[in-house]
Amino acid sequence: MNHNFKGGRETVTLQHVGARLGLSRTTISLALRNHPRISAATKRKVLAVANELGYQPDQVARALATGKSNLIGVVVPDITDHFYAEVFRAIEKAANESGYHLVLSGTTHDPKQGDARIRELVRLKIAGLIAAPPFTSENGPLPPFWKQIKRQRFPLVIINRELTPAVFNQVSIDNKSGIRMAVEMLARLGHKRVAYISGTPELIPIKQRLEAFRACAAQFGLEIDATLIEQSPHSVRGGYDSCARLWSRVRVKPTAILVFSDAPSLGVLRYLREHEIDVPKKVSVVGFDGTDSSEFSLTSLSTIVTPMYEMGEQAMRLLEKTMSQHYTRPQSILLPVRLEMRESVGPCTWSS
Repeated sequence: MNHNFKGGRETVTLQHVGARLGLSRTTISLALRNHPRISAATKRKVLAVANELGYQPDQVARALATGKSNLIGVVVPDITDHFYAEVFRAIEKAANESGYHLVLSGTTHDPKQGDARIRELVRLKIAGLIAAPPFTSENGPLPPFWKQIKRQRFPLVIINRELTPAVFNQVSIDNKSGIRMAVEMLARLGHKRVAYISGTPELIPIKQRLEAFRACAAQFGLEIDATLIEQSPHSVRGGYDSCARLWSRVRVKPTAILVFSDAPSLGVLRYLREHEIDVPKKVSVVGFDGTDSSEFSLTSLSTIVTPMYEMGEQAMRLLEKTMSQHYTRPQSILLPVRLEMRESVGPCTWSS
């Protein structure tokens, strides 16, 4: 039987398998689901023909018909962000090993868009959800949509968001510890005037890093100067522009710049290089994430390395246990980070 058309291959359905064997669609469906009503001999024949024809079950149709699926929804702010791309790579590997398929969606930090995406996924009868919600408070009230999710006890793991106490199952990184490592290292190298470039969205990890910087600056004796705090979009261009604003605004220049993420850090390095400001002799630069690009930039970037891949792995494993009702209360996993010293950091040897 030839199912080719217009140079392509027609999707093989239950009807195709049934036509080959002279059996009804219902019988074929029951056989493939190993239903006890169907004899072992018939099951063997059905399976052999299904394999021969290359039959693949329509997971969405099955989910809509049975109310169950092996689909997992993954909702993140930006699917092009290297951080989330690496997290997704780990989720996908772990999911495939367990027989699940993923449906990925990006939300651009828009709460309404994120809620709409999740509603769409729930209508597809997904078995569970891994998401990075646009939460702005570690311990504030949940938005109405997420209160509803909690009431329904939908199998869910949130990533890169640390709620205190845990309201949902969550896997996050130790943002505060990472900033402390960076500030302590810069202070040890003699830097007192340290600028900080933060992100613009008021999301939990970005807020945690900024708050940790302010606390650690005071603890380790850095100069407290509000003009040294700048904001940047999460992009290389954003980092370049934020460094330009910082450098033109402050009269007494910083001897080090700590940036909330690697991507804008690369923009900072580009601005400094274009303006012949030596890194690290005149100013040190530290990023946060540990992406591949940080290691291979023209001046390799010192950074706080985060376990992106492990976050994805842990999230999928935690979700599986949640779907099997292994836990009765929310679980919280906080992954450690580490400081990677590279060419962009040196001792403070000058003052403005």
